[in-house]
Amino acid sequence: MTISFPPLLSAAGLALALLVPSAASAQTPPELPVGEARGVRLVEDRGGLVLIFSPRSARLRERINSPYAWFSCTSLGETFSSAGGGNLDVPRRGRSVGTGFSMDDIDFCRFFLRSHAVKGDGSRRPAPRRVLFSIPLTQAGAVYLDEEAKTARLFPISTIAALVKEDLKLPGHPTYAQLVQRLPKLAKRVVALSAPDEAPPPRRIGYYSDGQEHLALAILSTSGKRLFVEHSAGNVLSTNVAAHLFGDRD
Repeated sequence: MTISFPPLLSAAGLALALLVPSAASAQTPPELPVGEARGVRLVEDRGGLVLIFSPRSARLRERINSPYAWFSCTSLGETFSSAGGGNLDVPRRGRSVGTGFSMDDIDFCRFFLRSHAVKGDGSRRPAPRRVLFSIPLTQAGAVYLDEEAKTARLFPISTIAALVKEDLKLPGHPTYAQLVQRLPKLAKRVVALSAPDEAPPPRRIGYYSDGQEHLALAILSTSGKRLFVEHSAGNVLSTNVAAHLFGDRD
C-alpha cells in the first residue's frame, strides 16, 4: 500500500528533517586534546619522545629535575600493557627533556617521582610515588585519563560519607540531606540523585543513599559517559570504572 502526503505536509516534514540533527551526530563525543597536559607537550623528535615545557609549566620543570624522575607509557586494551618506561635523565636546564623512548602504539605516558626514602633528623622516612602529569597520545588515551580524573573526584565524597556515618553514629550510609546538613559546602558540587542509576548534571557529583546499605556516586565524563561506584546490600560493589580502581598500578 502506498501512502501519499499533501505537498505542504511533505515539504514541512522535509524541512524539519533537515533542521533536526541526526542521532549519530548529536551523540558524537567531543574530541579531547592529545599530546599535551598542564603546559607540557610530548612530541616525537628524531625517533624518540621528548618533553617540551612551556613557560607556564616552569614549576613542573623544576619538580621533575630529580634523580627519582620516572615515566611509564601504556597501551590500552582488554588488560593494561606497559609499552615501556624507566628513569628520566633530566638536564638541569632547558625546556626539552628527552625520554630515550620511541613511540609505538602508545595511548598515554605518565610522569612521576618514584617512591624513595627521605632523610630527615638523622632518620629515613618513605616518600610515596607522586604523579606529576600524564599526557595522552591517542584519543583512547585522552578518554581514559579524563575518566580517571573524574573518577578520582568520587573518592573524597565516599570518604566524607563514611566519616559522617561514624560521626552521627548512623546505622547506614548518610542520606544526602544528612550529608549536606553536616557539611553545607558540599551542596556546591554534590547533588542529590532520586535513583541510584540517575545521571548528575555536568561538572557535578551525584549522590544517592537510601539511608541503609545502598550508596551510589556518579559523575559525567567530558564525553558524557556516566561513571559510577555503587555499594548495595551485602557489601556488593558495582562500577564501570574498575580500571581506575584496580587496573593502573605502575
